[in-house]
Amino acid sequence: MLDFIGLIGHTVTLSDGTTETREIKCTRNAAASIAMACSGSSFEQAVLVLSRLAGLDINIMTGFRATDSVGSEFVKDVTAEIDADGIKEMTKKVSGNVLGARVDSLDDSDDKEEVIQQAAERGPDGVFHKDYSGPTIDVMYIQCDGTGVPGRRQELSGVKGKQPDGSAKTFEAKIGATFIVKYTADGKPLLTEGGEIYRDKKVSYVGTVRKVDDFGPMLYRHALDNGLEDMDAVVFLGDGAKWVWGIQESYFPYAMAGIDLYHAIEHVGSMVDLLNGLYGPGAKQRFKEKCIGLLRCGKVQEMLDLVETLPSSYGNEKKLDSAKGYFRTNIDHMKYGAFMACGIFVGSGVIEAGCKVIVGNRMKNAGMRWSKDSAEKMISLRCAIRNGEFFGSYLSDSVPHEHNAA
Repeated sequence: MLDFIGLIGHTVTLSDGTTETREIKCTRNAAASIAMACSGSSFEQAVLVLSRLAGLDINIMTGFRATDSVGSEFVKDVTAEIDADGIKEMTKKVSGNVLGARVDSLDDSDDKEEVIQQAAERGPDGVFHKDYSGPTIDVMYIQCDGTGVPGRRQELSGVKGKQPDGSAKTFEAKIGATFIVKYTADGKPLLTEGGEIYRDKKVSYVGTVRKVDDFGPMLYRHALDNGLEDMDAVVFLGDGAKWVWGIQESYFPYAMAGIDLYHAIEHVGSMVDLLNGLYGPGAKQRFKEKCIGLLRCGKVQEMLDLVETLPSSYGNEKKLDSAKGYFRTNIDHMKYGAFMACGIFVGSGVIEAGCKVIVGNRMKNAGMRWSKDSAEKMISLRCAIRNGEFFGSYLSDSVPHEHNAA
């Protein structure tokens, strides 16, 4: 069986006279089979499956080396500078776009509260996808987030973390996602029969464990590859992390930007917990729900005015000021009512799911510890498989593939 698929163990002689397998050679089909199996489950489990079902008599180290090598082919090497001219052109193109104009118009309308309330109760004003055959506009959504990857102790030395002693058990992976939603020519969302926003384009992911300075252009390049320049509008969603908004401001300054509603709601809860004067059964929860209701409608200043009517609990004055500052700083990114009424997503659930799909499901299981190098390759491989790029690019020819594990 091994001769048939071309899997060959290659040994080298070390300085002490012993031999060690340092390289394997196999056909691209064999390499793809190994990498596909090992990207979906632990190396131990994948090797067992390959042995039982495909007759591949390989050990865990061979599985790891083959997967590492295949994954390296999908690692993005993006070192491009910010394309100032391209950003200017996109700014001209999407400036005053129909969808943004709808949001601005609603913000300035006298019946804003009524429209938002109706959207909250019945969903956005849109057109059923199955009944619509007219012209459409394309809107790209861009999201990004970070998630921890359990790392090897030697790679985490000196890294500031969340453990009681300040040490870290993880290093950060940054994941980006893009997807496209179609709206009618006048900016109304296409809806499913259930009244939800219709989305027929798959999500495409990109990821790395490198620094923000590398991830920014990587996400920008990913958006370009997925049709950014052809879009009629762009929406950028993320949490309140400074690096997230640094990327938005540098690479997508023209996008309609919003902080994920559910992250903002978590901040409301933390802020209300710092208040004093909420006595009696359920008083704090009722106050919290009132604040969240105002937030959902985009009434951030009104929510802050309400919070100002109560003092902080003893010793939490600075924490409360900081919590309020989060909303004051991000108020322009919290037009939740207008966004929802116009059929624009306000949650970053897509990227939250992406962090789980790309990283969590494979790389955070019990006992796993990753080097940054191998984590980078595994994330790149899983993104390629998820995006449908793996078979199209890796198996586009039948040239024998040589893995160098040295």
